[in-house]
Amino acid sequence: PPAITSLASAARSAMLAVLFLLADALVQPGPKAASAVSARRGFLAQTGAAVAASAFVAVAPSQAGYVSNLGFGDAPPASGDVDAEVRGSSAVQSDLKKVQKYADMAKEVAAKMKANPNADIVADIAAFDRAELRTAMNSVNTIFSEDFQKQSDRVVRNVIQDLSELEVIAPMKTGERTPKKAVAIERFTGKLETDLNEFIKYASAK
Repeated sequence: PPAITSLASAARSAMLAVLFLLADALVQPGPKAASAVSARRGFLAQTGAAVAASAFVAVAPSQAGYVSNLGFGDAPPASGDVDAEVRGSSAVQSDLKKVQKYADMAKEVAAKMKANPNADIVADIAAFDRAELRTAMNSVNTIFSEDFQKQSDRVVRNVIQDLSELEVIAPMKTGERTPKKAVAIERFTGKLETDLNEFIKYASAK
């Protein structure tokens, strides 16, 4: 593939630069040439280092076939990551229902924007009680192991950030949004729905 070819080419260039540097080091210059050789060695060293570094940054992770999205959805909780007893408590179950309620609301808002890019969703976004939602998610979050909470904490922050972004960009100054703004709003409403559903999915994992 082109990405691998690019990486191999950059690596070969780095190797050649280092070989030239080593070969030059074997030549012992006379007193008059010492300064010039020293400068040339410095240049070759810098060049070799720069080319070697480019071999690793020339290919983006996604082009090389690596997963670049290391978010909450990358690894579902293992069997030992969920405390079934805590999850079964009345308090957590009550809060999980609250999160589900907001997930249903997010689904409706996303569908509304998809159907009409100029839909007025200001009231829909205002209906999300961020304090209640954050508290409910943090409560459900206690069912996870400490290690998995590093991931689940991230999705809680993402949900609150989604709502903050929508609160800012949802209002319309005129009766019509620009295509760019409509795309941004649709993106965040879809992301909000996805993040909430992802959280519920893992909270319900067996």
